[in-house]
Amino acid sequence: MLKSRLWLLVAVAVIGLSACKKNETSVTLNDSEASSVNNAVAASSDKAVATTTQTLSSPDDKLSIVVDGNFVNKMDDAEDWVRQEDLDTLMLLQHDEKTNITLIANDLGPLKIEPKNYFAKLVDDLNKQTSISSLDVGMATENRINYHMSHADNGVVLNESCVVMVANNNLYSVCASSDTAKIDALAAALKTININSH
Repeated sequence: MLKSRLWLLVAVAVIGLSACKKNETSVTLNDSEASSVNNAVAASSDKAVATTTQTLSSPDDKLSIVVDGNFVNKMDDAEDWVRQEDLDTLMLLQHDEKTNITLIANDLGPLKIEPKNYFAKLVDDLNKQTSISSLDVGMATENRINYHMSHADNGVVLNESCVVMVANNNLYSVCASSDTAKIDALAAALKTININSH
């Protein structure tokens, strides 16, 4: 079984974490990102793939993702999908067999530094990773940044689209990955992410 590897967690390990307050609790794409996602959705609908709109939620209902697809919860088999050292922060793990897309969300804890400084350090760390390619980083806002990349894992090339956000004093990462799906389809899976403020 193909296991997912999130380079984000490598970068996070380098950066100190503690509290930083932000009020924003949802993530939406900017105009250019949304246009790309809409084009991907239109292309997939042309293929007449039967999908349903799902709301995928973490067990504690802290985070949810609204997505079109046929995703199945894989939290009970998490050790087959992520590294042992990443299990403690894992809050959502879903896989769509038809599209071969895996969604992974991690609660990475509170920040010690300002989000803009964290995002700058994250981008710097990603740029230094020699095993990743096709890195494309979006414009950071005050509470989120998104990026797309490819990297090799056990001889297989994984495409990943990720959103890293700060909400409710915490840092979260949500990534869509696949060894077959294209970046636009992965970005479309991350179009609507919500974090419960309670």
